[in-house]
Amino acid sequence: MKTNIKRNRITWLCSGIVMALVVIGCVYFDGYNINQGTEKDPRYWAKAGEIATFTIDAHIEAAEDQTRKFLMAVLVPKSWNARENTTVTYTATGKEDGVTPLPMSPVDIKLIPKNSDIPWSELLMSEYGVGTNVLNDMEWVAFSTDKIYAIYNHDQATIKITLKCKTGPKNLRFKPAFFINFAEDDFPGDEKYKKYVPSKECFEVKEGEGGVIDFCAFHYNKTEPLAALQDDFVTFTFLGDIYDNELKDTEVYMEATAYTDNGNTYEVKEKSTKTLMSKEDRAYSNIFNLTIWPAEYFDVLEGETITRIEYIFTNKDGTLNITSTDDKIAAEGGEVEGEEEPFVCELICG
Repeated sequence: MKTNIKRNRITWLCSGIVMALVVIGCVYFDGYNINQGTEKDPRYWAKAGEIATFTIDAHIEAAEDQTRKFLMAVLVPKSWNARENTTVTYTATGKEDGVTPLPMSPVDIKLIPKNSDIPWSELLMSEYGVGTNVLNDMEWVAFSTDKIYAIYNHDQATIKITLKCKTGPKNLRFKPAFFINFAEDDFPGDEKYKKYVPSKECFEVKEGEGGVIDFCAFHYNKTEPLAALQDDFVTFTFLGDIYDNELKDTEVYMEATAYTDNGNTYEVKEKSTKTLMSKEDRAYSNIFNLTIWPAEYFDVLEGETITRIEYIFTNKDGTLNITSTDDKIAAEGGEVEGEEEPFVCELICG
């Protein structure tokens, strides 16, 4: 798939960046590339712990005199720790030689732009959320040029930004989103002075820890938070409206087995108020939740640590079940060979 997008007046951002351009003129996002391969042999993935390179092209057309920095921001999973693990550089024509790469640094986490009362990362999350992703364990990370530029009326500048992001340790799929703005100290209200673009492509991290966490698409199951330990509260969710099923029209229970670090297992498969999942909205949705404190829920012995929880959703008499296998069949079609597999929640930190 070709990742360069035709130039348009809707600024497109590179996978994982926020670039700042100010209210001195219009900001344009010209294209982005998250492909780790080639145009003929695209690769929208990277191995866990390796460097993923993203690029974005943009330009500004000044309408008045200003002195500002460029700012850019990217939406990525929290497990990437992008503020510490990303190197950002840019080249510019009009204000620089267009060849020499210059640094961009993480914006001060306490910096509050004008027209706001919260810092950049919180502001972007409040304004744009997690883009087109379906899980919340993501963050916006902003970077700005180290240099301050004097921009004059009718000036034009073309910018190419390169992000080298060290991917996190977990197997996952997500859709990066991007934002650019001129000036790290201002968040203008008019969209022509800033640009936000959610990616249409999913980027995947492979050969990492655990099962694949899918930020790109809904599944029957969801757990929050994604990074939790046995002494945290964990919410298990059955999304009954994602695919057609009969279970959503019944009382839904969770059957679960906890596995500990010393090889012991603890099962909770009773059908009681303890395992009954509550329905969020009885009239308009079929979303069922159960929040547990794992250590207490499974009555784990002192000194043992739960490493993972396997679970399924079922009705009271066990005649209707939704498993990970059912989820794969519904999402991909066809059949899955072998025994049915449960959903898995790994209890890990960070």
